[in-house]
Amino acid sequence: MNLKKVLPLKHIVLSLLSSALLLSVVGLLMQVKTDMFKNVGTIYLNLNMQTAAANAVTSVVTFFRGIDTVGEVTVLFLATSGVALMLSATQRTCDKVVKQESFILNAGSRLLLSVIILFGVYIIIHGHLSPGGGFQGGVVIATAFLLLFLANPNMKLSHGILTLGESLSGATYVLVVIIGLFKMNILLGNFLPHPIGEIGELISGGIIPVVYILVGIKVGSEMSVIVEYFVKEDYYKEVCDA
Repeated sequence: MNLKKVLPLKHIVLSLLSSALLLSVVGLLMQVKTDMFKNVGTIYLNLNMQTAAANAVTSVVTFFRGIDTVGEVTVLFLATSGVALMLSATQRTCDKVVKQESFILNAGSRLLLSVIILFGVYIIIHGHLSPGGGFQGGVVIATAFLLLFLANPNMKLSHGILTLGESLSGATYVLVVIIGLFKMNILLGNFLPHPIGEIGELISGGIIPVVYILVGIKVGSEMSVIVEYFVKEDYYKEVCDA
């Protein structure tokens, strides 16, 4: 194959020049070392004392760039709504008799369910003390239900309970944002008591653990719904359409 016939020579030259220019700009930016760039970690660690949270990353996620976290939660909600709208329209019933999975597989998945959920809850409520938080813990909880679906695709989640939990956590999250705005003049302002002497304690950090609990409930509910829709869709294609 002649490359010149597939791609005109001028396009190849322009691509090479653009790549060279981009690499040059990146190289120059990497050589720029200002005091702000060198000390950004120290700055955030010093500001972290304002939140009294042992995990500085948590302070950045839920406080210093809290508006970005609100956007992430909104994106997840829109993604869940999109999946539900697309796949619920193609929901079908399957009259085929499917052989039940083994007793060991079902029993094992149900035994691990509580363990995985407990681990997810631990990650959520300790997000302000150690690596973790609402997003990570919520996804871990959703994997517990994924395990159940893999063991028994006929299982159904209670959408009423999931919708209630997702709605209440989302509404409360918005309320926390508004209260912080009015009391602290900043979105997600840390309006709950957070004395520095309590840093490292389970009940510390003001609104940060509260925010992570709300995010964990919301993420866990929405991810569980997404998991159910995708597993059911794959199940219908593999078994019912065979």
